[in-house]
Amino acid sequence: MINRIILGVCLLTLSGSYAQQGTASPYSYFGTGEQKFKGTNEIKTMGSLAVFQDSIHLNTLNPASYANLQKTTLAVGFSTTSAKIQTASASEKSNRSTFDYFALAFPTGKLGVSLGIMPYTFVGYNIANQIQDGDKKIAREYNGDGGISRTYLGLGYKITPNLNVGAEFAYNFGDTKNTTTKFITDDGTGFLIDRGSQQIISNDYSGFSFNTALSYSKVFSDHMKLDIAVTYSPETTLKNKQTGTLSTVSISSTGNLTTVDQINIDAPKKDLIMPQRYSLGVGYGQNHKWFVGAEYTGIQNSKLNNYYTSAQNATFEDSHRISLGGYYTPKYNSFQNYFHRWTYRFGLKYENTGLILNDQSIKDTSVSLGFGLPIGINRDSSNINIGLEYGKKGTKNHGLIQENYFNISIGFSFNDKWFQKRRYE
Repeated sequence: MINRIILGVCLLTLSGSYAQQGTASPYSYFGTGEQKFKGTNEIKTMGSLAVFQDSIHLNTLNPASYANLQKTTLAVGFSTTSAKIQTASASEKSNRSTFDYFALAFPTGKLGVSLGIMPYTFVGYNIANQIQDGDKKIAREYNGDGGISRTYLGLGYKITPNLNVGAEFAYNFGDTKNTTTKFITDDGTGFLIDRGSQQIISNDYSGFSFNTALSYSKVFSDHMKLDIAVTYSPETTLKNKQTGTLSTVSISSTGNLTTVDQINIDAPKKDLIMPQRYSLGVGYGQNHKWFVGAEYTGIQNSKLNNYYTSAQNATFEDSHRISLGGYYTPKYNSFQNYFHRWTYRFGLKYENTGLILNDQSIKDTSVSLGFGLPIGINRDSSNINIGLEYGKKGTKNHGLIQENYFNISIGFSFNDKWFQKRRYE
């Protein structure tokens, strides 16, 4: 079905309402939508490297890094994205703004603790097309909204001065709704039939997931530092309460729909598999000065099912992501030049998303820049982090859709000595 949708797309109706939905991507039609969370702002602008870790920035991709924190860290982030969505013959623009994450972490001796909440995936699409079925012309519209959020508790423990271990326990919850509406716009005699059908499939997800990490750091005599990190998330299952309705609807001259009658339909009770994932990263740099890292992430997306579509040309394969990123700080303790205390970040990312359409693997590539602005004169003071990302997802060839997107994000990282006993002499 979806091959004819994509091949026959003649109109993409993308409105400002997607600012509340979190995505306007037609690719969010598949599975549970578009993955949203890719790390805090400062980590995302370095290619979403789990291997990066220091004492003042929170890396929620690597729970072992929590053991390195020296102060309580409160992190919150927001972003806005503009996208141009194109087929070979048409294009539309969309804008959306979202809350990205809220997280708190604090050290307690050798143990670091973090907890927080963030949107994990988003569904948000509106695709309209018209097909020819014999003498008839049929107009179809596909709408989706919703997503899955995640709240977590993470622990990182310092086994030795060089070796950390970490674990994260997360509860995932959310719902999605997918609506398909059809009307016969020409019955073969030029007559419009004002009665059509509308099917709504709703999914309500909930369940736990688990992430583990192991990180090794070695500081050499010349202040150079080597970082190695491994993360692993086993396969888990989210429960899904799925319901469906089938309605006869009428359309007015102004385009408004009215439900004439409605029945409940049996929907398959499919739980959602969250496939296993792993990452291996290596980084090298000079403490407080510069860092560069590379990382490989693999996800067993071939285990995914296409839960609420019947797309015969849509399948999933194991996916992978290759990331490269780093930062440079000219002089973190400069008193004369504030810009020398800025942290300048960069990131490159290439990702095979695991989705296959029309026998084509959907790829996502992006480049990012980031700026860390310290608040205060100390290196471990709070900071504001600004990120810019430009990327491309999909292709206009083979009857598919290409998304060119530009993301602006801002994150706040507040550092202070909370929950720590003060000593007085």
